[in-house]
Amino acid sequence: MSADVTLIITNWNGRELLRECLPSIQKAVAFDSARSYEVLVIDDCSSDDSLEILEKEFPWVRREKTPKNLGFQGANNYAVRLADSPLVMPINNDVKLDEKALYHLARHFDPASGANSPTFAASGKFYAFDGTTFLYGNRGGYFRNGHFSLYEKDAQDTSQTLFACGGAFMVDRKRYLELGGFDGMYHPLYYEEIDLSYRALKRGWPVIYEPESIAYHKVQQTITRQEKRRSIGFISARNNYLFVWKNILDPDMTISFFFFIPLFLLRDILKGKTRFWTAFFMALKRLPTALKQRRKEKKSVRFTDREILSRINGGAFDRPKS
Repeated sequence: MSADVTLIITNWNGRELLRECLPSIQKAVAFDSARSYEVLVIDDCSSDDSLEILEKEFPWVRREKTPKNLGFQGANNYAVRLADSPLVMPINNDVKLDEKALYHLARHFDPASGANSPTFAASGKFYAFDGTTFLYGNRGGYFRNGHFSLYEKDAQDTSQTLFACGGAFMVDRKRYLELGGFDGMYHPLYYEEIDLSYRALKRGWPVIYEPESIAYHKVQQTITRQEKRRSIGFISARNNYLFVWKNILDPDMTISFFFFIPLFLLRDILKGKTRFWTAFFMALKRLPTALKQRRKEKKSVRFTDREILSRINGGAFDRPKS
């Protein structure tokens, strides 16, 4: 008999992080006695002894391994296909959960939750490992002068969020797979959860922010082992371009992009800045893939960019004034 929820923890050479974080996940599973949980660690071809540690110290965890190193997006997608529960929850191996975290997320998927349509995904509030430093929670987004930008809402604001945070979010498995899961175009990191949630929102599938669900994130502990911090900045900027090319379908916004981006690139070159030039040319290599997916998105969306961004920003198309 399958579990109600499968928690999917991606791991690459993270034996000590698993030791640090898995006990909190076990407590969170035990707290939510109304549902059954499976904890699955998907090991992305680690060179350390992560799998052996799991077998010896955490025998209650299901251990799986990718056939080759797939990266964060690919490993998650592989594990979601292995699961057979209606809900799955991708979790970074550098994330701890508050004891009540799972309970507060899972209740949004119950028929009695009062949602107008079945919830696609839900995520909560994230703190650093010190337990007091707030990191992120309910994100907003806006498009201005050719750029797509993010901002942080108040931590207790339960209005529509732009995306479920990829460090630990619960999601409808069937719809996750229907969208193709995390898009490998963004490999190795950043924007995959924004892309996934934004496409769900444009199909009319709710993405919930639940501030009572709390997690603790040791930020960039895994990815900085694979990518240099300077490279991470380039990748983030590259993926912003890719996200716009794939998902921003509004004609006026598209025209705005083509008008403003050359101006900003010219400004940066005059100031001797190269980050966005480098990111732009990195993105151009993946432009054919982004445009192919853009054509697919046009056939599937129910709501426009303006409708979604207005909903996220409290009725305003642009970012609300502080």
